[in-house]
This record gives sequence, structure tokens and C-alpha cells, in this order.
Amino acid sequence: MSDGGAGKLLRSTLICCSPLVFGSALAADLPPAPDNPAKPQPIASAVRPYDIILEVGGGVAWRPAYEGAKNNEFSPTGIATLHYLRLPGIGVVKEEGVKDYEGFSFGPSFRYVQKRDSNDYPELRGLNNIDAAFELGGRFAYTFSMLRPWIAVRYGLGGHSGIVGETGLDFMFRPNAVTEFGIGPRASFANSEYMKTYLGVTPAAALTSGLRPYQPGNGFKGAGLEFNGRYEFIPQWSVVGSFSYERFIGDAADSPIVKAGSADQYTARLGLSYKFGLKLFSE
Repeated sequence: MSDGGAGKLLRSTLICCSPLVFGSALAADLPPAPDNPAKPQPIASAVRPYDIILEVGGGVAWRPAYEGAKNNEFSPTGIATLHYLRLPGIGVVKEEGVKDYEGFSFGPSFRYVQKRDSNDYPELRGLNNIDAAFELGGRFAYTFSMLRPWIAVRYGLGGHSGIVGETGLDFMFRPNAVTEFGIGPRASFANSEYMKTYLGVTPAAALTSGLRPYQPGNGFKGAGLEFNGRYEFIPQWSVVGSFSYERFIGDAADSPIVKAGSADQYTARLGLSYKFGLKLFSE
């Protein structure tokens, strides 16, 4: 759920491809809004002609320069969300954005972590550089009424080979068919491989950086709150935004990298997205 500079994080949801053999693929815009604009219909209400509904777009983010940074930087950000998925022989396995939908859902999750060049930041000089990483995993949720608890877990490739993820509880508000707001608590977690890569200091790096050696363990990394919203100003086109606060806890908060930076992490995003449907499977 594409960044310039070092240590920037790009989060978004991965567009999923089923391992099943696809039939002839058909891409199409979702049906236009009804003639009466006073009674707009949810965009996911006409999902039956499609096997998958995706949302893609881009925008700008204001986020920490790296894990534990004191300063934030502006950078590009991407949007890629799976809203609906129907698999042959299984049925609907992901449905989002329907007002009365309740039940389990899953979707893929990825995060791209830009390389960290320690020479770019005075407080990190002498530490090891970290190559860019790509994290792949899944996101599971259960929706009932206005509540949606969820958890996302990913495995890193490239700059780290650890396991990292987030969990949260969304309180959702839909005042009308084209507007949605959500707010809720968040928590992030990681194993020791991830924590040592981004928040640890090896004995050799301690000699060159002046920071004390530190080897964090696995566990919860941070806790906070997120507010997000969207407004579909014309059919399929939406303005989307979010603001989140996270405070490092546990071993993450004790890291000399965090103490030289900040345990308080703020992130804001604003972008434009387009939602469309695909017919992937033959009936």
C-alpha cells in the first residue's frame, strides 16, 4: 500500500493474480452512476459482471526518512488495492466497500522499503547501508457492522529476510455511497531478523558510528492510531488520504538509532485513485 531518497517506505496492497488458469481477460470501467445523482450507488454494488475489482493510483506522502528518523520527507507514493475477488468453484473471497457486507476476507499485501544510505544522515554515519527490500504477504480481515479487525503479515526479500506486519481495528463510517471514513488503533510487529537489520547496531558499526552495540529481539515494534478517508467525486475516481501516528515500543524504542532520532513517527498521504473491474475467468 516509487519513493525518492533514502529510507522511505511505500505501503500499499498488492494486486493479486490467481494461480488458476484464466479465461479470456476483459478489462472494463465499472457501470456509470445512476441518472439520479441524489441516490448514488456504491461502486462495488455491480460486482457480478467482474471477477476482480482493483483500485490503482498515486499521490504524495509525508513520512519518516527512515525507521526511527526524527525528520519527515515528502515523496511519491502509490495506491494499489484489491476490493473484490471471486474465484471459480470457491465464490467471493474478498469484498470491500459494500455497506452491508459482513464476514471474512483476505487480500495480498506488499511493502517496498527503499535502501538506506547511512551517509545521507549525520546521525547514521558509520552504520551499515541497507539494500532496498520488497515484502510480500497477505492481509486477513473480518467485517461486521461498523467494525473491521485485521492483520497483515509479510516476508522480506532483498534488504532483509525477516517477517514484519501490522494489525488494527477499523471503525468505519459511510455517511453516503461515495464517502467513507475510518479510524482505529494500530500495532506493528517484527521478528529479530527485521529488527536487527533496521534498528540494530553491530559491534563493528558501533566502533565507526559511536553508537552503542544493540541487538533487538522480536516482538511488537510500535503502537498508534490511523485516520483515513475517501471521496468518490465522479464514478470510479476518488480522492484518498490518511494520517497515522506510531510510537515505537519495546526493543524498538530502546534502539540507539531511535534514541538518536525519534520514537514518534508520523505519516500522511494524499492521492488520486481509479477503480475498475476485470473479467478473468470463463464461466
